[in-house]
Amino acid sequence: SKSFSEWLDQNVVTHRHPDYAAVTISLKGIGEAPGDASDSQMEAVADLAEKYAFDELRVSHEQNLILPHVARADLKAVYDALVDIGLATANSNLISDIISCPGLDYCALATARSIPVAQEISLRFASLERQREIGELKLKISGCINACGHHHVGHIGILGVEKKGAELYQVTLGGSADENTSVGEI
Repeated sequence: SKSFSEWLDQNVVTHRHPDYAAVTISLKGIGEAPGDASDSQMEAVADLAEKYAFDELRVSHEQNLILPHVARADLKAVYDALVDIGLATANSNLISDIISCPGLDYCALATARSIPVAQEISLRFASLERQREIGELKLKISGCINACGHHHVGHIGILGVEKKGAELYQVTLGGSADENTSVGEI
């Protein structure tokens, strides 16, 4: 199916063993809080790790989960199981794969909300076709200067600030956390 092919292209990477692949399980459903998963989703993912990934599951710094050793022959079964639990979003490294701290909704240190901003951006770019046209893009959001969302190294970074009781946002462009590390500029 087209959806399965898109998921393979976006969320599956090669493994050093040619019969295996690494699978990114996106915790960035369109319109959802980035990095969130329910207890039933986590139990189902643990079952997938046990059945298809040698009982190994990893958490990435991108706030996603990784099944690091999945037999290529099992990829369709893994995809189907992820569809069933609502975790088959094919958006790894795209604009809706947003890294965000919890912001003012959950953090006492925050000066602005970050989750609603992330949700609105993901809804704005809900079309996978549109996301793929844009290409790889690291969008990172922090709700305060502690920078838990690493906004300063995002291709697009958003920093929530408070001024005179109002939530405001500072946008930075051009950051990078790869081998050519750079801090985004205002």
